[in-house]
Amino acid sequence: MKDEIARPLARHIIEVLGSFGTPPVRGVQYFNVGNQSLLDALDEFYLSSYLQDGGAAYKMVVGDYGSGKSHFLYCLRDIAWARNFVVAKVDLSPVETPYNDQKKVYEAVAQHIIWHESNESFSDETGLARFLEGTLTRIVGGQLSLETLANPLYRGLIDTLEATPIDSPAYQTAVVAYFDALIRDNEERLDSLSRWLMGEPTSPDDTKILRDIGVTGKINKPNAFRMLRSLCQIIRALSYSGLVLLFDEVDRMASVGGKAERMATDTLREVIDRTREDLPGAMFVYAVPPQFINDTVPKYPALQQRVRAPGQFSHMNHFSPLISLDKLDLDENDLMLAIGEKLIPIYEAAFDVQLDHTTQHANAVILANVARDVFLDISHRRLFVKSFVVELSRQHYGEEHTITEAEAQAILRGQIDELSGGETPPY
Repeated sequence: MKDEIARPLARHIIEVLGSFGTPPVRGVQYFNVGNQSLLDALDEFYLSSYLQDGGAAYKMVVGDYGSGKSHFLYCLRDIAWARNFVVAKVDLSPVETPYNDQKKVYEAVAQHIIWHESNESFSDETGLARFLEGTLTRIVGGQLSLETLANPLYRGLIDTLEATPIDSPAYQTAVVAYFDALIRDNEERLDSLSRWLMGEPTSPDDTKILRDIGVTGKINKPNAFRMLRSLCQIIRALSYSGLVLLFDEVDRMASVGGKAERMATDTLREVIDRTREDLPGAMFVYAVPPQFINDTVPKYPALQQRVRAPGQFSHMNHFSPLISLDKLDLDENDLMLAIGEKLIPIYEAAFDVQLDHTTQHANAVILANVARDVFLDISHRRLFVKSFVVELSRQHYGEEHTITEAEAQAILRGQIDELSGGETPPY
């Protein structure tokens, strides 16, 4: 592993896991275990086939705190990128959700669409404006200048965009005009077009500039899904396979109740319907806790009809919308041990050190057993991962030894306050 992973990336992984126990934004593939059959089925039946042909789908990833929902979404994101999909990943906080109305859903996607650089030394940037700029630069093969206007690659791009049927002519015009303004370095137009495309409020000056370009109207609640469909069409016209929408955590909806809950679940139902019917090449993946499926969904029959399934998602039953992280390729103990075995060489690469693998494997066994058997009400996987990384550091800078069960309990107990004291998303 030390020869396979760059030291900065290894350090990034260890730093995030040791500090928070949450999955790092980059590098999850280096310690991913237990979910490969689920990821392979999603790739085989959707990312490499159905979605490529313009189909659409939605799935719900169901798991408790610490079960690896965020980790799973990162793995799915990486496969989507490998299949040339565009990805938008929206992290929902306990106090904020875009499901109050359809326009907020569009805004969330526009704000969190990712411009991805395959080079691991780059941090990905977000936002529709940055995505369009990166795409244009990549297509024309270099820096933008006035000479780009005559570049055959650029002319071919514009011809394709203008010939592609897009639901909203205004949206189509806005994207073409945005490319032109980028090349001409027209900041005034760029600012006005960016605000319009992001669904942000526009000023009277913006309205005049947009009208002169030929962009009329605004992105609002009644037309938000039409604009989201237009974005999907634009993405495919730009030679991407489609759009993968990853929405992470809706624990807020399990307890909000009342009118707000009804509005949110109604909008969610519409997102599901629109994904299946109106968004070419799109997959909508929603990470939820079991309480949402068991307690919230049954109160809303229209939503329940769309979520209900006779079985869990698998290779044999890929039609099911429910992907359960309770049913993985390994049992709980083997899963934690497999993660631990992968973390040892990553730690070694991060700090250019050689540890005694026999000793550290034994420590992983003890920590995994105690985490599972003693700390019953704690997120075992997250608690184990954070504790094991911290223990690797202690062993590295102290004396390597096999810990006792009493030491393991003390180590794990020492991490619990950090894991439960704030509102850090679960591992």
